[in-house]
Amino acid sequence: MKTLRLNPIDNVRVVIESKGSVPRGHKVAANAIPKGQPVIKFGHIIGFATQAIGEGEHVHVHNIEISQEGFGAASVSKEAGSRKKGWSHDFLPSQFEGYLRSNGSVGVRNYLVIVSSVNCSATVAKAIARHFEGKDLGNIDGIIPITHTQGCAQEIGGEAYQLLNRTLAGWIFHPNVVGALIVGLGCEGTTFKSIVASHEVSDQSFNSPLPLEHLGIQETGGTAETIRKGILAVESLMQQLPAFQRSTQPVSKLKLALNCGGSDSFSSITANPILGLTSDALCSMGGSAVLAEIPECLGTEALLYSRVRDIQVSEKLQKIFGWWDRYAKRQGVSLNDNLAPGNIAGGISTILEKSLGSVTKAGTSPLNEVLDYAEPITSPGFVLMNTPGYDPVSVTGLVAGGCQMVAFTTGRGSVYGAAIAPTVKIATTSELFARMTGDLDFDAGRALSGSEPADLARELMALILKVANGEKTCSETLGIGKEEFIPWNLGETL
Repeated sequence: MKTLRLNPIDNVRVVIESKGSVPRGHKVAANAIPKGQPVIKFGHIIGFATQAIGEGEHVHVHNIEISQEGFGAASVSKEAGSRKKGWSHDFLPSQFEGYLRSNGSVGVRNYLVIVSSVNCSATVAKAIARHFEGKDLGNIDGIIPITHTQGCAQEIGGEAYQLLNRTLAGWIFHPNVVGALIVGLGCEGTTFKSIVASHEVSDQSFNSPLPLEHLGIQETGGTAETIRKGILAVESLMQQLPAFQRSTQPVSKLKLALNCGGSDSFSSITANPILGLTSDALCSMGGSAVLAEIPECLGTEALLYSRVRDIQVSEKLQKIFGWWDRYAKRQGVSLNDNLAPGNIAGGISTILEKSLGSVTKAGTSPLNEVLDYAEPITSPGFVLMNTPGYDPVSVTGLVAGGCQMVAFTTGRGSVYGAAIAPTVKIATTSELFARMTGDLDFDAGRALSGSEPADLARELMALILKVANGEKTCSETLGIGKEEFIPWNLGETL
């Protein structure tokens, strides 16, 4: 059995090659761990032994648990979780070929979207988009239906109402979107006017003006007539669009969403640290690397607080962590429930272990901005957005904030893709990459067979820029993303 100790003070080792009963990616005790003593990985506490664990024994959910004591006490070593700084990325391209919008933002794709303001108009929106499937769209990358399950039976002006309007506005006025048709029923709470009003009160720095049309099914004359007029409206929008040309743009214009799904223990060893190096490179060039999934940051508060730019950012971070604590108590759930069965099968034992691996996606750059869900991203560098851990909900908010691209790490194998933001999926192991090669874009598992993480990070950054230039990702080739728009539903249904 081949194992790896990730930090000199760890009392567990990760199984790299298994020849016994302990699966690959799981942990074994590096030395005897008495009952009640901390289990340490990455130089951090990830839980406490529920029974005496002998040297070489399997360490997992059957003999380790999280406790409140573990939160806030996770940092054991000042060096824990740190990576070598100063790695050279000077030869990486500092420019890419993008679409400059009139307000200075830059798109990497040209999509026209058909948005249902309420679930009642979702079928009509999809039918209008379906009419254009297989047709020549010129230099439009696609006509995408954006539908959801909300839009009515909410308190007008309430938190859930504002969040939905902000999310829809973020996708409509996105740098990758060049035109939009909004379809409503006619009696709903979320309307064309409320969405546009949400856009008008938000920060304008990442939004771009674009041609808009809107229809109401009741006013138009029913389903069939709205589909007919919707097709004509889309054709009219396309006629208003210019002949888009790519031009050379600085990498500082890129906002990259950082997300993970189907994580395993190798996520924290290969894909996430490599993406962290890539994030640092992007931040050093003035771009934005945006982390989310707050439940998968819990237990790492001290690490994040140590990186904040100023007191305002620290106070916003404290507010968000406090909100999650109250939210979990109100719902009667444990945040450790964010640990999915696939995570456990992949060798992750506690939410602390998952969180410590998750935050490595954001590298070591200072934390410059903390945002609520779907708020516009205005700062360069490392940014944190308040989202849940559920992948489609998290990425929906990140894209609404203005991220033109998504970097998505996976250990078990995710097939996620965002409809309007190219999604680069990064495999934690070479075995996974080979097994799901049609869904995954980058093999970070080569770090386990001798490739230097810094070399792989340069390669990943180069791939991200190729995609920004127009190269298609696997999810784009497969047409994934039309069902993955899921705004966060926080509120009531009346």
